[in-house]
Amino acid sequence: MQAVSSSALTDLIDRAGRGDAALDAVLVALAPSVAGNIAPLRAALVPLAQAQIALAQATADIGLVADELRRYQKYAMPGKPSLQIVQLRKQQASVKQAALIARQGFAQATHAFLRDSGLSAPARRVPTDFTTAWLAKVAAAMAAG
Repeated sequence: MQAVSSSALTDLIDRAGRGDAALDAVLVALAPSVAGNIAPLRAALVPLAQAQIALAQATADIGLVADELRRYQKYAMPGKPSLQIVQLRKQQASVKQAALIARQGFAQATHAFLRDSGLSAPARRVPTDFTTAWLAKVAAAMAAG
């Protein structure tokens, strides 16, 4: 599932905070079940977008720390690890824990979004995948016009 860029999510958060008419029109088009009552949907959109930004940042941090650890471990001498490698392993553990917390926060934000917005995920579809795709549709519609 292709996630939305953080700049597009930040733009959605700003537009939702301002009560942008273009965003409201996109929300009405993508969520006809809300029947013109956009306020709860717009309010529920902000925490969901913030949670997805946090998840994307945590995922990027995992990759950065893993790359750095691989770079240093490649030339490490066998035996007792150096202090730098030990520190990188600790950093990797803390970044992984932060990513797990971000993933859990995104799942909680997804369920709150679905509950508060009045939308429902289709049967046999993971709610987090549904909301990620839905946010991508909103961001694409906002970018298109």
